[in-house]
Amino acid sequence: MKNTWKIYGISLALSGAFCGCQQTEEAFQDRKTRENKAEIRQYMSNKGIKADSTKSGLFYSVQNIKPNGAKPQIGDEITIRYVAQRLDGVVIDSTLKASPFVYIRVPGTSTAGYFFESVPSLEELMTTGVEKVREGDRISLFVPWLLRSTRVAVSLLAPLYIPLRYDLEILKVRSEARQIQDYLVSKKLPKMEINGDSLRFVKTLSRPDSAQVKIGDEVIVKYTGRLVSNDKVFDPITGTTPSSITMTVVDPATSNRGGGVVKGFNDGVAKLRFGEKAIVIFPSILGYGTNPKGSIPSYSPLYFELELVRK
Repeated sequence: MKNTWKIYGISLALSGAFCGCQQTEEAFQDRKTRENKAEIRQYMSNKGIKADSTKSGLFYSVQNIKPNGAKPQIGDEITIRYVAQRLDGVVIDSTLKASPFVYIRVPGTSTAGYFFESVPSLEELMTTGVEKVREGDRISLFVPWLLRSTRVAVSLLAPLYIPLRYDLEILKVRSEARQIQDYLVSKKLPKMEINGDSLRFVKTLSRPDSAQVKIGDEVIVKYTGRLVSNDKVFDPITGTTPSSITMTVVDPATSNRGGGVVKGFNDGVAKLRFGEKAIVIFPSILGYGTNPKGSIPSYSPLYFELELVRK
């Protein structure tokens, strides 16, 4: 019995020590947060910077360059150039010698590439009713340690419990429609017919004497798929030989999805005769929508080169 009470006493002591350590760590972090905010306010006062703050504690200053610039909406592609530095002026990260950072505005996700990874709370400046950000804006963010992304490496240059400054320039805000229009211009594609559901279609090889595909036909389609946003090939993953798929053609008027393929792909195939080739371009509503698929992000308009082969 004595041993039992000794063990129980030791357990209580260890439990108390753990709780004490946890409370001490929380108290330390709270203190660092307060110190960060005070340091940021002093820094801005010394620099003569006027800034607002969000509910989460992010300090920001927006210089509006294009009053009529596009406001980022859900699903828009946003291109940013930025410099990150400590408040003592030491630069810790920059896009100036590399490509700008490009992401798609999909709030509430923790998936890499779908938000400004370094400062996720930038999203607060774009929420409905706030909308502080436009295309062309220059923005300074003053970020307490608690709002720094876990994706920003902690290093000797950027230790954990210090605030950081990010100077951003919003280079582009592109809706899916704008991405498609930019792609048509850059690729100098021939004039395309546009269906009411925004499917763009043009034949690149016609065979008027060949049989028209029918609803319910099982066919083989050779294809190459690209992202409209950056022209990157996502299928075939490797090599230059087009992929192929066996599919059943579904009536475009009655189905939201094709026979084993996305609706835009099915609807393009349904317009072909056997042996014909075509290009189809369509927004994400006819593709994968809000669901990323492999290397295809959410809200991605897609480009396909199609060739219809008889099974």
